[in-house]
Amino acid sequence: MRKTCLLTLVLTVFLWGCGEAGVESDISKTSEIDFDIEASTLNTALGSTVGQSFDFANQEFASYVSDAEKFTLNRLEFEIKDLTGAPAATLDMEIRIDFSNNTASKTDGDALLSVTNVPVANTTSPVLLFSTDASNPGIANSSVVTALEQAILNRSTVELEITSSKTGADLTQDFTINLLFDLTARVQLD
Repeated sequence: MRKTCLLTLVLTVFLWGCGEAGVESDISKTSEIDFDIEASTLNTALGSTVGQSFDFANQEFASYVSDAEKFTLNRLEFEIKDLTGAPAATLDMEIRIDFSNNTASKTDGDALLSVTNVPVANTTSPVLLFSTDASNPGIANSSVVTALEQAILNRSTVELEITSSKTGADLTQDFTINLLFDLTARVQLD
């Protein structure tokens, strides 16, 4: 009798989780986008912009995108890597998302966030810029995050643009800024 009750309870919970067309499931992935920063450009220009087009849906969720109901950006972090030594400089960075995919420019798109006085040094762990955690939300513009989530759902290619300028001593070495996007797709499995 207990086995029958337990089986009925488990089956009820399973069927309750099913929508009309099937079971909903969340699939999470982290997308990494590297921006190569040239020291010589930062040393001579007051705000060099590097842009890169990216299709999050095709890159990370290609096999699920047709069944996706919603995308959520859980976390956005960055790392600085590929440096030797510790230059005596800091960076001011602005990250913009251009939904029209124009040529990279410091005036294109919508500002996702601005960060100032970032030490030019390899990061030992990723630095949080945005999180869905209410106790530590980060500094990103939430309306641009929502627009990015909708663009991913619509399978749009977006251009991410980083405008950076340095303060302090000239840099002698190129480096990489790595953006880490932790995304979840809500999919309807038939």
